[in-house]
Amino acid sequence: MSYRMRTILRGAFGRCAHCGANGVFASYGTLHERCPSCGYLFEREEGYWLGAMIANICVTEALFGVFFVAGMLLTWPDVPWTGLLIGGLVINAVIPVLYYPISKTQWVGLHLAFVRPDPVEEADMIAAKAASQAREAEQRAPDAASG
Repeated sequence: MSYRMRTILRGAFGRCAHCGANGVFASYGTLHERCPSCGYLFEREEGYWLGAMIANICVTEALFGVFFVAGMLLTWPDVPWTGLLIGGLVINAVIPVLYYPISKTQWVGLHLAFVRPDPVEEADMIAAKAASQAREAEQRAPDAASG
């Protein structure tokens, strides 16, 4: 599988697009600043998540379009317009909320598929991971001494 496809699929399944690790969400729809496993920095710049919003809108409207056209074609000529309206409203209200977290990791995957980390970013990821491991070890040390 190609690098691009692998990063896109990792993001589409809510994983770190760089290393494939799980646990990248701090809470519903909120990513950690960095991947807990590899140290990859998720938010690249101010306004970075605009791409995730676009992905969310595209998925929502694609599902709405499929629902609407399929509903018309399957029930033609007596189309239940009220049912299609209610179903469309539900799709446009529920899908963006459900898809919100995945849209973020998917956007990171799409970005990473076309813009690979440069050596400076790779070194920053290694340093961030080492600092994270040192903090974890420091937090565990008092617990082990008291127990």
